[in-house]
Amino acid sequence: MNTNKKSYDIVTGPNKDTLFDACKYAYVRGAKVPIDFAVALGYTMPKQNPLASYIPMDIIDFKIVGIENEDGSGHSFNLHGYCKADIETVIGTPTYKPYRFTAYYNTKHRSGKITFIE
Repeated sequence: MNTNKKSYDIVTGPNKDTLFDACKYAYVRGAKVPIDFAVALGYTMPKQNPLASYIPMDIIDFKIVGIENEDGSGHSFNLHGYCKADIETVIGTPTYKPYRFTAYYNTKHRSGKITFIE
C-alpha cells in the first residue's frame, strides 16, 4: 500500500446537481451519471504566472459514493469515491490504475483538491 499521498488541483468540474445525482445513482445498475473533473497533473510554469497552463491528468470512470458538507455554505463539499487515473504519464498512452479518492470541491468556483489513495 502506498502511503505517499499527494494532492492535485481540481481545475474544473461538475455543478452541484450533477454531483449529487452521480452520488445518488452510484450503485444503481444500468443508471450512470457521467461525471468528470479536470485535474492538473502539473503546470507548464509556476502556477502563479498568468501565462501558466495546466497539464491535464488522464482520469476516467469517476464514481462518487459520499458527499459531506465542508463548511455549511452549500457550495463546499468533501467527496469520497473511486476512479481510474494515470498519475505518472505526461505524454503517451495512459496506463490507468484504480484509485480511491478524497476531495475538497467547491461547486461555486468549480475548483478544489483531490487526493488519490491506492
